[in-house]
Amino acid sequence: MLGGPEVLRVEEVPVPAPGVGEVLVEVHAGGLNFADTERRRGLYLASEPLPETSGFEGAGVVCALGPGVDAGWLQRRVAFTAPRAHAEYCAVPGGKLIALPDALDFVQAAAFPVQALTAWHVLHTLGRVTPRDVVLVHSAAGGVGQLLVQLAREAGATVIGSVSRDGKQPRVRALGAHHVLTRGPEFLAALQAVAPGGVTLLLEAVGAEVSKEVLPALAPLGRWVTYGSASGAPPPLELEALFEKSVTVSAFWLRTVMPPAVAEGAQGEVLARLLDGRLTQEVTRCALEEAPRVHRRLEAGLTTGKWVFTVR
Repeated sequence: MLGGPEVLRVEEVPVPAPGVGEVLVEVHAGGLNFADTERRRGLYLASEPLPETSGFEGAGVVCALGPGVDAGWLQRRVAFTAPRAHAEYCAVPGGKLIALPDALDFVQAAAFPVQALTAWHVLHTLGRVTPRDVVLVHSAAGGVGQLLVQLAREAGATVIGSVSRDGKQPRVRALGAHHVLTRGPEFLAALQAVAPGGVTLLLEAVGAEVSKEVLPALAPLGRWVTYGSASGAPPPLELEALFEKSVTVSAFWLRTVMPPAVAEGAQGEVLARLLDGRLTQEVTRCALEEAPRVHRRLEAGLTTGKWVFTVR
């Protein structure tokens, strides 16, 4: 059933059988995301039938193959994005597998598929960041936000991070943000002080709470990329409001089917940076049974970085 974190429970269910084009992954670790809380509340993929195993990403070892899958995947260490990932075994489409280098452990591997790939595409594929950009990253202490700060700084842009609480500012500064601001009544005035010409690239997954601030914050010819609505859906956008500054608006969802070169290119870029240390993830480990507690913290905005459960 849908509801609060208390509806989550750990149960024994049959091991899934991989279908055509799928593999069975013996899951070692899985990532917890804000989207998991939205699914539980009926705000995300609401048409999917219940009860259902939660989760959208994990890492483990391929232990069985369905028809039509390359035999070379058997016994490979992989990360993946797929539904029903919060389990000991998960049936995963072959196209959603990411082969893991030996240097990346399962906890690190389970932490990056949703958030790091989203950050890469938001900043590079859609945002097309350049060293000339002034980038505003909302929720900069969150899992995607921390990655966006690092990637934007690496790209040579001026980086401004926003956080919901003053206590989150030090973490964002340590990641390389040039300025960190706490959202509140004086936010736009503070932003004007550090970016008097406005921001050229605004990245957010907050939704309703920042919707009125987006256009005033943008510079002429600015770009706004949204990739979620954690605080609720924003009001409808009036296209007429975009004309004055000639603003570009775009949205990103990792489930979008992208050209293989784009998807695989992002995977390679992210993995290379995780391996050589240019990109780091703040990871907190937990047991799968702790999911209700983690959900509560995610919804209350009390977390930073990424939460990963381990099952082996």
